[in-house]
Amino acid sequence: MGSLSGGVQAQEGYPAFQDSYVNDYGDVLSDAEATQVRGQLEQFRNQTGIHAVLLTINSIQDYPTGDTAIEPFATQLFNTWGIGDAARDDGILLLVAPGDRKVRIELGSGYDSRYDRVAQAIIDDAILPKFRQGDIAQGTAVGVSEIIEDFAPSNPPSANPILFFFSRLPDRISPGLWLGGGIAAASGGGLGVAIAVQQWLRYRQRNCSKCQSTMERLDEQADDRYLSPGQRAEESIKSVDYDVWFCHSCGHHTVSDYSSFGSGFQKCPGCRHKTMAVTTQTLVAPTYDHSGQAEVSEACRFCDRTNRYTRMLPRMERSSSSSGGSSGGGSSSGGGASGSW
Repeated sequence: MGSLSGGVQAQEGYPAFQDSYVNDYGDVLSDAEATQVRGQLEQFRNQTGIHAVLLTINSIQDYPTGDTAIEPFATQLFNTWGIGDAARDDGILLLVAPGDRKVRIELGSGYDSRYDRVAQAIIDDAILPKFRQGDIAQGTAVGVSEIIEDFAPSNPPSANPILFFFSRLPDRISPGLWLGGGIAAASGGGLGVAIAVQQWLRYRQRNCSKCQSTMERLDEQADDRYLSPGQRAEESIKSVDYDVWFCHSCGHHTVSDYSSFGSGFQKCPGCRHKTMAVTTQTLVAPTYDHSGQAEVSEACRFCDRTNRYTRMLPRMERSSSSSGGSSGGGSSSGGGASGSW
């Protein structure tokens, strides 16, 4: 895949989006390896609806974006390319920059913080060991395979947030076991099982990790004293609900977060709280022959950070087949994981 040089740029200064699955500007993969990876990612999208993209570059410094770290570079590039479905925001970007000795998995804003940990595990356990051995191509290919395995739901992503959550629970864990055998296995339980499991996971009795005493879940008024100002702001706009569990024996407490899928707020890249409102205005409507352009405005309700940028809108498609020729208008609010070697 070495025919594209690292100097290929989009108008915004970021690398151009020339291939829907593999843009190997860092010349990491051979032609055969690039073909294999592209086939994997295309099949993954056809089977699950999730659009994952591999981008390799030599260094982020090769592009005049003003970004000084791989995280904002990946977020802005993700949004410029519009990776993933616009309604679900479930796109994934694997960015490899050998010249910087950096790797990043950037996730669409539809993923909550649990998936940041999944991405970090892929980087730490699968990608970096190969990179540290000097095998960048193999580490990249393994990273793609791990993303496909760990982010693939058992069924195409559901519009129902509870079913979406439930479909991604690890196969090795039995909801029936979680509920003491009182509920059937997930494959036969349907929506009622999903709701029951989610409620049980949240409200089950907790024992203190310090003294093993029974803990109490505080009410909404009492738990505020244990939340940061940003967390209280999230609760006030109902983007995240927090539970505080308190041990009356030793004073230890824990805080658990439960994100609201339908709040309309995204995680702010500045303060890292889910307090950012996003509005999109179409500037140039897409056609069958040309992509369009939209202006995205971001405003954080907590730290007052504002940002405005343009995003590509994919060309209209004449058929319903997924040939992999375009992105879907998805966006990221900075979720994911990074690593270096």
